[in-house]
Amino acid sequence: MQLMKQTTIALVLCAIPATAFGQSDFCEACTHDVSVYMGDGGLVAEAEGGVVAWVATCGNVIRHGELAPNPDGVVTMQFMDSGLVCNADESRLQVGPVKDGGWYWITDDTASAGGSLVSQRVLDNAKTSITSAGPGVTMREGMGAVFLKETATGRVGLLPNILPEPPTVPLRKCGYDRSGTDYTRRVSHCTLGDGGAMILATVTDGITGVTVQIPNAGAVTRPAGTGTLKIVVDLWMNGSGHYTTSLDSDANAKLGHPEFAMTETRAADRLTDIDYALALGSGQTATVIVTGDDPTAGVSVVAEDSAATISIVKDEEFCSSTNNVNVPLPVTIRANFDANRTQVTPNIFHVGEGGPATGNPDDPGSGSEGPSNPDDPGGATPDKGGGPSFTIICP
Repeated sequence: MQLMKQTTIALVLCAIPATAFGQSDFCEACTHDVSVYMGDGGLVAEAEGGVVAWVATCGNVIRHGELAPNPDGVVTMQFMDSGLVCNADESRLQVGPVKDGGWYWITDDTASAGGSLVSQRVLDNAKTSITSAGPGVTMREGMGAVFLKETATGRVGLLPNILPEPPTVPLRKCGYDRSGTDYTRRVSHCTLGDGGAMILATVTDGITGVTVQIPNAGAVTRPAGTGTLKIVVDLWMNGSGHYTTSLDSDANAKLGHPEFAMTETRAADRLTDIDYALALGSGQTATVIVTGDDPTAGVSVVAEDSAATISIVKDEEFCSSTNNVNVPLPVTIRANFDANRTQVTPNIFHVGEGGPATGNPDDPGSGSEGPSNPDDPGGATPDKGGGPSFTIICP
């Protein structure tokens, strides 16, 4: 052991506190305490890097220095050799940075006791009240432990009185667990979300075959010729935590999880039995069309595979270069989920604005938290959700 350097500050004028003249026992690098610092003894610890600092407070005397680790990264200190034997009522010895697992010992008149260095992270934890054994055992409380001495025999011991709190492991969201290609419901030791769902609207490029999400308040271009623009709409939970309600052995554990919304299993994993409608225009004058209605303003919607397909065609009342007509048409997608709201737990409660962000299917339950707010479900009733909107513009 090499004691690199040390400094002593003795404050003896009328028992002036140790903080006088700008001196204190503050140690920025220190991570652990000798839980009971008294008398002779020593410590052993593994350095968390390089040089280890120490600050010893004994009554009104503060000493500090540094320890150099040996080739194995271990530092040692013997109080007698370092001049750190302390018998004052107020005492404290801090060291660091060192790793957990360091320990120390106290050498009393006829016996010794060993204890663990206590991490300063737990010093603010609640202390355990130590039961008194009566006058036959003296007790002295330190920083995280109590020194016990049986007066008749001189036997000594160190009893921790700060129990480190176990690390808090945040619960995962309820959803599914994956093993290879198998998915099973995760229904316990997990957190449930707010019952919020989101509508996803996508369009596929007819030339490249690439499918892209239409953002909320986005725009699509009405065809200029005889073509048809098709938009696929379906419903997904918002990623705040849910699981499939069905207990059937063949139930889909991925049902409604937004991380599958833009994958090849989209059709199999979307929420089922949802009715969709469109509001064309805005405000009180909007025209509502549902699946199966005749085209209105060149827009129609049909139900297919638990989704809806919106078809948009040319309509000269809105777009006509000949007649110099250029009228954008706002469209709001609505979803009625009352018929099958219980397909997931928690049950579908409301639909927020905007489609689900894509998560990572390899990280179960990693879907977006989503913009949903159960206290403000976008003006929707609990069984009829107001979803994303977009505008049909002219070419």
